[in-house]
Amino acid sequence: MVTARQRSERLVDVPVTVEAFTAQEIRAAGIERPQDFVALTPGVSFVHTAEAGDLQISIRGLNTGRDTETNFAFVVDGVLQTNPYALSQELTNLTQIQVVKGPQGAIYGRNAVAGAIIIDTKKPTDTFVADVGLSAANHQAYKANAWVAGPITDGVAAGLNAYYTKTNGFYANSFLGCDNCVDFYKEYGATPRVIVKAGENGTLDFKAKYSKISSGAINFNASFALPAFAAFNPDFFQNVNDHTFDYINNIRPQNEQENKQVSVKGDWKLDFATLTAWAAYNDQTNFFLTDGTSAAFGLYAATPWCQADINNQVGAPLPSPTFYAGAGSILPPYSPSRCDGYQYQQRDQKDATVELRLTSPGDQRLRWLGGLYYADIKRHVVVSQGSDQGLGFLTQAFVPTSGPNPTDLLYDDDFHSKVAAVFGQLAYDIVPDLEGALALRYDSERRSVDNNVPKVNPQTPGFGAFGIPDCPAGPGNNCTAYINPYYNLPENAAATSIPGRSDTFSQVEPKVSLNWKFMPDWATYASWGVGFRSGGFNSSGSAATVDIFYGGLHYVNPDGSVSATPSLSNVNDEYKKEVSRAAEVGIKGELLDHRLYLSADYYYTKVDDMQIFNFFAGPFGLLRVVTNLDRVTLQGVEGEVRWRANNYVNLFAGIGTVDSKIDSYAGRPYTAGNKVPYAPAYTGSAGVDFTVPFGNGGISLVGRLDASAVGKTWFSPVQNNSVQTLFGAPGDYSKTSRDAFTLLNARLGISSESWDVIAWSRNLTDKRYLAEVIPAPEFGGSFIHQGLGRAIGVDIDYRFNGK
Repeated sequence: MVTARQRSERLVDVPVTVEAFTAQEIRAAGIERPQDFVALTPGVSFVHTAEAGDLQISIRGLNTGRDTETNFAFVVDGVLQTNPYALSQELTNLTQIQVVKGPQGAIYGRNAVAGAIIIDTKKPTDTFVADVGLSAANHQAYKANAWVAGPITDGVAAGLNAYYTKTNGFYANSFLGCDNCVDFYKEYGATPRVIVKAGENGTLDFKAKYSKISSGAINFNASFALPAFAAFNPDFFQNVNDHTFDYINNIRPQNEQENKQVSVKGDWKLDFATLTAWAAYNDQTNFFLTDGTSAAFGLYAATPWCQADINNQVGAPLPSPTFYAGAGSILPPYSPSRCDGYQYQQRDQKDATVELRLTSPGDQRLRWLGGLYYADIKRHVVVSQGSDQGLGFLTQAFVPTSGPNPTDLLYDDDFHSKVAAVFGQLAYDIVPDLEGALALRYDSERRSVDNNVPKVNPQTPGFGAFGIPDCPAGPGNNCTAYINPYYNLPENAAATSIPGRSDTFSQVEPKVSLNWKFMPDWATYASWGVGFRSGGFNSSGSAATVDIFYGGLHYVNPDGSVSATPSLSNVNDEYKKEVSRAAEVGIKGELLDHRLYLSADYYYTKVDDMQIFNFFAGPFGLLRVVTNLDRVTLQGVEGEVRWRANNYVNLFAGIGTVDSKIDSYAGRPYTAGNKVPYAPAYTGSAGVDFTVPFGNGGISLVGRLDASAVGKTWFSPVQNNSVQTLFGAPGDYSKTSRDAFTLLNARLGISSESWDVIAWSRNLTDKRYLAEVIPAPEFGGSFIHQGLGRAIGVDIDYRFNGK
């Protein structure tokens, strides 16, 4: 049974593509993180690199995108989560996972342009149960989790789920000499839950959660795309897939996240419908501090500590093609010297949400639901660059000259969103085996932003591009350079603050579908729907930064001549709403007495103003902005087979393709015809699992082998293109696509009704692959992140079910 349409239905009765994982399948696959089930879902892929909460999901070519809202609805135990960082967490105590593909905004609302991810966890009941799990793996990885639940009084049951996970990570920092200071990770949390009977026909579900994460962040290397310099060193024009990673940053990364969540959900059966109401409050604080990206632009070349590090050739030799040569040094990002400074980013969110919904019984010819939704979301976002004087770091937005790590570039904004929606759905049996359905939703989102950056100079004496100080006499001494580029524009010379902004984004989201059950266990379906993702605001000063530093750069024609077309334009402090229109046809059903499940579908999606993430590095430091691809086309096919061959063996396979095309992009018009960023050409998985009893003690041998594949992927609109760079030579980005890769996972152990002992491996063959490529076209290269290596471990689990 699935709940893709907010009611419990058989999979064959739902006119949508759903990938559902039962509790047994979750255990068999060893699903512990969102990445685990995403890798097993055709047409869905992920990127998890920059920081703990930064998990981007691509569904049928529609990607989450950093600094935007999610592209899918995320629902946990019937409560919609509003924080884009909510999905990236340890998953324990699960009973079901559903991945619903295609626009689901008509039911789930804002941002569900690509689909929905629905997770259900164990509920406490009037039977006492307990479950304790322990795990150990290479790289000093350990996990523990526990679930205890049972009756408290008549009509009241309670449970507590707690977990802890820790790893040193796969990679080491060769400069700092530590193997727990790159991709290290620690998370712990607890979730108490209470179920209360509310009269004869009602229940109340109270939940709270606390969790904390400490991890690394920004574990990238740089790969250059400057063919004009390749004669000097071939590594200046390198295929990103051939890069040899070396972590040499002198700053140990620090990423801290804390989450506090409470919710209550009530369900009451009325004579004519079920009334569902829920309310939730979430409070997340999140920041990271790590090494800087822009040493190549000499931002701190005039400071004594940078000059000392260059003269002493700290960390020499540097990774090719960078090198020390006094004033002629070419330094990499994230270097062992103090010449690149540091970067600090903060993203805090508080949100309160409520929903009220009426749902008709499911056993009548006309089925309906309707409801209201409201959310109030407050977000504080900081991106800053400052100096690394070797004196330690204050983890805050602004640090004055007197502090240990003065701030030299600052974007600091408070964002506020108020969301209101009304929605409904009708499903009608036109004839006994043919259902027609219409869903409709109206979302309105009022957004505002207030800026917190003072009009002050860069705080580090000597700060300035290419060793030329912005403030020759020091901060505050007749200096006209400021820490936010907004103040540096001539038209803003008299400004004493950066003005706030506000706008309203709204959309009607219809969806229509037909589902024909031409056999009891077979159905074919067709649907068409509209998806909506709200527009929003970039950090104040983003447009000014791009205008000042990139305004004179142009596209380079294939013959090497420089065109009149700017390499980049239309970067604004506000980005547009994203609207998709998607059609889908499919078929699914069961054969061989329900032992064989088959499904296939074709989808076609047109997107207006697709939101994409852009990263810029330059003489200013760094910048993150969202821009819009004007028109995009996505289409593909998906197929899945699951076969229970006998009582012991299950086989499964699935594949999804994405044929993507940028139809038009005014910001970079020369990219028309290129592939959509973060949309793999295909994703797929296949495998086998088995359970073979032996002996008379109820013990079974259990095992599983599965493979997941991801096709060739581009990560920027700029692909087989060349643009002018800040180094003067053109950048060629034809070598920046990620190669296809396949990962193999295995599990083997023994199991009984009350305990398991399982040995396992992820990435069994230790496949080397790239997790992400972030081209920075005007920088002249890409920031690249490698995937995870081989993990080998053992899980032990004990269950008590009250018998």
